[in-house]
Amino acid sequence: MKDRFNNKNDKLDKKEYFNFLNKNKKFNLFEVIAIMIITTIFGMFFGGILMYGKGTINFGIKKELTEFMDTYTEILNEYYTDIDEKGLLEAGVNGMVSYLGDPYSVFMDAKTAKAFNEKVSGEYVGIGTEIIQYSDMKVEVKEVYENGPAYKAGMRNGDIIIKVDGNDVTGKSVSEISNMVKGQDGTEVKITVLRGEEEKEFSVMRSSIDIHSIASEVIEHENKKIGYIKIDLFAANTYEQFKNNLEKVEKEKIDSLIIDVRGNSGGYLTTVSDILELFLKKGDMIYQLKTKDKIEKFYAKTDEHRNYKIAVLVNGGSASASELLAACMKDTYGAYTVGTVTYGKSKVQKTQDLSNGSAIKYTFQEWLTPKGESVGNKGFEPDYILKYQSEDEEHQYDSQLQKALDLLTGKTETEDE
Repeated sequence: MKDRFNNKNDKLDKKEYFNFLNKNKKFNLFEVIAIMIITTIFGMFFGGILMYGKGTINFGIKKELTEFMDTYTEILNEYYTDIDEKGLLEAGVNGMVSYLGDPYSVFMDAKTAKAFNEKVSGEYVGIGTEIIQYSDMKVEVKEVYENGPAYKAGMRNGDIIIKVDGNDVTGKSVSEISNMVKGQDGTEVKITVLRGEEEKEFSVMRSSIDIHSIASEVIEHENKKIGYIKIDLFAANTYEQFKNNLEKVEKEKIDSLIIDVRGNSGGYLTTVSDILELFLKKGDMIYQLKTKDKIEKFYAKTDEHRNYKIAVLVNGGSASASELLAACMKDTYGAYTVGTVTYGKSKVQKTQDLSNGSAIKYTFQEWLTPKGESVGNKGFEPDYILKYQSEDEEHQYDSQLQKALDLLTGKTETEDE
């Protein structure tokens, strides 16, 4: 984004101001207010860009902003009890975002922003385990990631965590324990577990852990081999994981493919676009983006594509990028879509990290299907609407998956009935 100066009567030398910004690319909220006050005193009504972490936010210095500063100063100086300055400013930012009335535009405090960034980046610093908590409050290691720090230290599935660095975790929540386990890359944490009746302590070196958002297998049905890939999230590292798993199932000479995005709440637009380009022909439309004043169309740019049959599984938990994948695969590729009507989120958000660790996430675009339709507030309707049924849990029967398998192997509607 380019720096802009909208007021033609600026008295400040713009070259000097631009250099000033470049030297100070990260401002905290207090410095921002200080800059506002200085510019107000000298009567410099100009628009600029203040850099916050990875992104930018435009601040036009207007008369109304002095009301915000006056209110902040008045409360800070005159309120009858002490006020947390950071909390007061965060409340002001939160109020601006809340004013939009958009459920997808939110303010995140530092803790929430950190968790969000870890999720969408697809990695975190930890020991490489997934834990669950039962009704008796015991916390069990559900999965130890193979070759991760915990696995190398000797931890295994089924271990019950009882202490972290010697501190008893009885009664603590999963999130509390998770925060105790996480830390700086290269530091050590001691995990004490119960394995059966035996108490064991492991010294585990924290390191960067990739979050696995892809699972795959090959299913044999009606003498055909069908690849199956489940996508849990469209994180920054999901594309590479997807491509690796796609190549793995294709090595087994699959006849067709099922992509399962049930329960996938979305993620990065660029990630789902990259995945779609693996299947579409060069020049095929992927999606459209609607902004305030224009609609832009996006097309596949690579020569890589596939020709086999594909079915996409969706449900009410499939949102945003998941809905885009299903719509594009149906409209452009000609894939079958099976399941229930999706969540209905077509808004695109931008995240701006603030210098104190908090962040704002706000809507700035809306994506449309290749046909120019919006799924917002109504959802994507699959070709074959079918509720999930699991009549035989022992054999993991899945009615929606079964329908996709039948479609891909050419089973007729009459036979299906």
